[in-house]
Amino acid sequence: MRASLQIGRLLGIPIKIHISFLLILPLFALSFAFANATLLGFILGYGGLPIDTISKLILGLVAAMLFFVAVLLHELAHSYVAIRNGYKISGITLFLFGGVSEIESQPKEAPGEAFMAFVGPATSFAIGLAFFPLWLLLDSLSGLVWEIAAITAGLISFYNILLGGFNIIPAFPMDGGRVLRSVLARRMGFTRATRVAVQVGKLMAVAMAILGFLFFNPWLIFIALFIYIGAGEEERGTLVAQALEGLTVGQIMTAPVSTVSPRDSIADLLRRMMTEKHMGYPVVDGERLVGIITLQDAQKVPADQQSVVSVGSVMTPDVLTVSPDTPASEAIQVVSSNRIGRLVVMDQGRIAGIVSRSDLIHILEVRAAEQRAACRGSSGT
Repeated sequence: MRASLQIGRLLGIPIKIHISFLLILPLFALSFAFANATLLGFILGYGGLPIDTISKLILGLVAAMLFFVAVLLHELAHSYVAIRNGYKISGITLFLFGGVSEIESQPKEAPGEAFMAFVGPATSFAIGLAFFPLWLLLDSLSGLVWEIAAITAGLISFYNILLGGFNIIPAFPMDGGRVLRSVLARRMGFTRATRVAVQVGKLMAVAMAILGFLFFNPWLIFIALFIYIGAGEEERGTLVAQALEGLTVGQIMTAPVSTVSPRDSIADLLRRMMTEKHMGYPVVDGERLVGIITLQDAQKVPADQQSVVSVGSVMTPDVLTVSPDTPASEAIQVVSSNRIGRLVVMDQGRIAGIVSRSDLIHILEVRAAEQRAACRGSSGT
């Protein structure tokens, strides 16, 4: 995910924070620090306490960080179950709406999706319910310290129960949308179930947006937009996987592959790009793949230095690779999630080919044309 920074690893999964998280965390902290509202008995902030502003800000920041730790546990539960069911998780990113587990690849027709989706909200509910009796106990005690502890426990309990409830809404990209798809897939197949669940999600998003306009609630409108866009992306992802079903990288890759040496100059590289019409090359030292270089990398070198700057000094050394047996649907997920233009195909330590984003898009267009032709043929009989 773009604009994300890795801060560590848990269970072998990279944990990242998105730039939007850095924006929402202070807002949560300020809300917790100065709110003085009471809902269902929960005091939703430290604003009514007889303490100074700095102390309120510190408490608000601590409460916000505790909440996002709970969000991380929610996503870790998803990821743990996903990995046990054969999914490949490339990371967990905390962002504006909380968190997301990034599925890099998944087995055919998403086995165990219902449980994988449900375990996240269940974790949030469990955290909320675990803090509930603690809140009741602390709330019965007198004294400023106990009052602070009671408000903190109440905040964690209330917002985790709210998070669990929000995520079981049967609308993509909420967890409830995945549970709905899994249930429907048993009767109508995975692809059709996805379409139905997506339409349910979009209808709910439209209803939420209407309510947001009626009650002048911009947050509700914003969430509705998020759900509507997320539902559409889920549908497109499923249709792409269906279109590429049965194809492997080896069937669509370009081979043999033109390579460059790390000792070549940028000027030589640009001349080759003009002649061969390639936008990127694997960089090979002897028979060893050492990096990849693209036109965008070369363009960063000033024109007066292109004859003396070497490919090795500006190439990207970390190369994402796949094997010829990798499903094409998995390859396009890797390309999309990492925002790259090509993947090097390796077979037994040697470069076997290269597959680009344009190759994958071309195959998608061909498959879509074949499906349209098949539909016209069946409707004409």
